[in-house]
Amino acid sequence: MITTTEVAAGRGTEPAILLVYPRGLDLGDAPPLLEAAGVECRAADVPFSATAEPGRRTVYLIDYDRLRAVGNRDAMERALAVLGQVDGGLTILIGQRNDARAAWLASEPNVIAWLTYPIEGAALLTAARTATQIFGLRDQLIAMAGAEERSGAEAEELLSIGLALSSERDISALQRLIVRKARELTNADSGSLFLIEEIEGEKKLRFAVAQTGPADEGKYLGAVLPLSRASIAGYVAVTGDIVRIPDAYLIGEEHEYRFNPSFDKANNYRTKSVLCVPMRNHKHEVVGVIQLLDRKPSFDLVLKSPEHTDQVVDEFDDHDQRVLMSLASQAGVALENNALIESIQALFEQFVRASVKAIEARDVSTQGHSERVSKLTVAQAETINTIETGDLTTLKFNADQLREMRYAALLHDFGKVAVPEYIFGKSKKLPDGRLDTIRLRFLLAIEQIESAGAQEKFGLFKSGVPGDDPRIREIEERTEKAKGELSELLANVEQANEPAVVAATVGDALAVVMERHYRVGESALPLLDADEYEYLKIPRGSLSNDERDKMQQHVTQSFRFLAEIPWTTTPWQNVAEIAYGHHEHLDGTGYPRKLKGEEIVPQVRLMTIADVFDALTASDRPYKRAIPLEKALDILTKEFAERGKIDPLLLDVFIQKRVYDAITIA
Repeated sequence: MITTTEVAAGRGTEPAILLVYPRGLDLGDAPPLLEAAGVECRAADVPFSATAEPGRRTVYLIDYDRLRAVGNRDAMERALAVLGQVDGGLTILIGQRNDARAAWLASEPNVIAWLTYPIEGAALLTAARTATQIFGLRDQLIAMAGAEERSGAEAEELLSIGLALSSERDISALQRLIVRKARELTNADSGSLFLIEEIEGEKKLRFAVAQTGPADEGKYLGAVLPLSRASIAGYVAVTGDIVRIPDAYLIGEEHEYRFNPSFDKANNYRTKSVLCVPMRNHKHEVVGVIQLLDRKPSFDLVLKSPEHTDQVVDEFDDHDQRVLMSLASQAGVALENNALIESIQALFEQFVRASVKAIEARDVSTQGHSERVSKLTVAQAETINTIETGDLTTLKFNADQLREMRYAALLHDFGKVAVPEYIFGKSKKLPDGRLDTIRLRFLLAIEQIESAGAQEKFGLFKSGVPGDDPRIREIEERTEKAKGELSELLANVEQANEPAVVAATVGDALAVVMERHYRVGESALPLLDADEYEYLKIPRGSLSNDERDKMQQHVTQSFRFLAEIPWTTTPWQNVAEIAYGHHEHLDGTGYPRKLKGEEIVPQVRLMTIADVFDALTASDRPYKRAIPLEKALDILTKEFAERGKIDPLLLDVFIQKRVYDAITIA
């Protein structure tokens, strides 16, 4: 379309305005004036609608008498409206001076001028110029409306992009998203993202992401380049200036930067237009660069060859630059926020690991347990994510849920810091040192038996009984028998002290010990007191009920500790709750809350399998030996899954997919 400026200057390949008038109407001296101004005059039969040319600016000149020929006032109004609807045509009316019959036409919106007979060329030319101005104003209004609509749409798009950038926590995905959205907003065929990094004390430019073509989502490159003004991206990164180039192969010698055509040569590509802008952080420091290449008519257009590129690619304009700068400002802050989140996560990772070390420092026998449980739990979840058939098809875990499980598994035993330290290393049923005390009692009792026998023999010798008297032999045999019985009872006590011994097998022997005494002065004291008797009767393991209660309290203590951390402000809001459930069983026999069935979420079920498996297969503990892999899997199946304590479906995945290979079995 030829602009108003071009009409006024007499430019254009064809007249800007077509003036259609009734055949036979005398235009007087107007035609040469109109032709000089670029207005084409054309005679036509009334009605004029058949003479309209689509896309052509048309002014209709008609006298009142011919207009009246179409009918009454309603008919005339409809006729003028029709002319106005044909590409926005305007009407110039010719009538008699002070004709009262036509006064109503003064308010007709499609009539822009009123001329009288005879027609004066200057008056008609002025009317034509008025029409030109009206057409120009209309174009401006349409352009403004279109620009406003486009601006509103772009504002919404930039807002949605900003939300997407702020919510994306995967740094590589964020970088790809920045380049993709920049290309879509500007119809760029290719785009790259460069980041300024400090490497070994020197600032470098990292070539992070490159995308070419509408279908390319890009990939992380990671190449490190010098931070130099010699390249376009380097120049923008150093200076913070915006670079806009119509043709990369026509960069003048006056510029410091140069275009490197190596990619074009290697890929039969043609880099033409370039737009490169800086990304800044909240301190207005340049942190990176977005570089776009080859602005196309539409984003989805595929550039088939260098020749095709030359034909269709245009240079980036001011509007593209403004839009890209808006996106770049959002991208710079998003990258900064992402880096901040990454640093916070790294700090939190260090805190988690320090917490795990604090736990393991108190319980040396379980060193590495939390890390192994974490690896097994996450490995199970990742394996389930790959299952596309069966009952587990809909069970999927996203990146935040995987990290959430990892934190919960690493910290699931943190409550052990509140458990008395002696319980961790308790390898026997009796508390440390208590068996030695019992042994001393037995030794004292044995000495007292020997002493009693010696005194009895001394009394006989004193009364003159010879050494070979049968009574002497009877005393010696009785003494040896009593000593042997005590030694056997002590052996029973020592055997009962082993965690693997079931209390029922030593119950009678312990009852006999409870009836035996040793003397202190005039008092007879039991060889085994009531507390010791209860310890030795522990049915399984080495912990008493009270000690087991204290140990089991570590679950609640872990929950209380983790609940103090403001997880609700993070994507990992369920860490405390997941850790709280790792000793719960599906049949309700677990602790501390006796949860059952669906009350136990999949994340907890996975951690329980990992926790039990590692407890079985880990290196020797004070209270048990390590169990071989096959036996451990058999115990998990028969003692836990088949008895309804753990999820058999999840355990089947654990075994069939060899998830346990995520850790090294000793």
